[in-house]
Amino acid sequence: MSTRRTVAALAALTTVALGAPAHAAGQDVPAPLAGASNPVYFVHGYDGDGARNCEDAWGDAIKHFSEKGWNKGSLKTVGYYEGDTACDTDVASATNGTRIKDIAAKFAHQIYDQHTSKGESIDVVAHSMGGLVTRVALLGSAQGWEGFPKAKLKVGDVVTLGTPHQGVKCGTDCPTDAQWRSMHPDSEFMKVLHAPENRLSESWADGTDWSFASSDQDGTVSGDSAIDEGHHADHKFRYLAGNSPAVTHSGIRTITSGDHDLRYWHASDGQSHDTAQGWAPVETAFHAVHDDGDW
Repeated sequence: MSTRRTVAALAALTTVALGAPAHAAGQDVPAPLAGASNPVYFVHGYDGDGARNCEDAWGDAIKHFSEKGWNKGSLKTVGYYEGDTACDTDVASATNGTRIKDIAAKFAHQIYDQHTSKGESIDVVAHSMGGLVTRVALLGSAQGWEGFPKAKLKVGDVVTLGTPHQGVKCGTDCPTDAQWRSMHPDSEFMKVLHAPENRLSESWADGTDWSFASSDQDGTVSGDSAIDEGHHADHKFRYLAGNSPAVTHSGIRTITSGDHDLRYWHASDGQSHDTAQGWAPVETAFHAVHDDGDW
């Protein structure tokens, strides 16, 4: 899909009730064109047992995308744990002791070998730690890190749902494996991710449209963390505390319908807008990878 989109006409948002245009509220949206067929990879998050059923994780999202007109054969789930099941593609045989960076390098090679090297662009929708895997796959490749493809990956859109861009919430009884430690807010991994040269505002991230979604009802990743508060992304969506059913850490990748209390930003607009009729999280992900221009 598109690279960094120009979202014209957003200056008119302040004239709309609740500060939200009708299309962002999910109202009066023309049906999407059927037959979208570019590949979309769905990347799951952390699992304490090192095993995830991809069909369980992404079944609702895959169904929603295909019902909206996407070619189902182009919607691919990604496994990376050695215990993962029902995944369309397995890029690694990781355990919880495998570094996020190492999984990201494997994913990067999958994208490069299967798509970038053939001139094909893909999109990615990722949940939780899967968003870190995706972000580092693109970062390491563009920056020429050891073990990554020595070329920028052709990824048009990245959508992260409940991803701990600034770390997870952690109480007194936290996992101690390498992946969870990397997601601690004060970890070396987080310091590298937010080093000035590695931020999404830098040129390495050009050519990809980045959308981050968070929820204030997420008990694992805070609303600030999942939208990378204070740092650049092209689009940010924050589900507010009043939603019922709650947009939980798992719900942010499974809820496909209903009106939602939502605060959203577009970088081209530079200010936030609230609506009580926001898209469901999976619908937001769909629009992030489907729509060009104003959305």
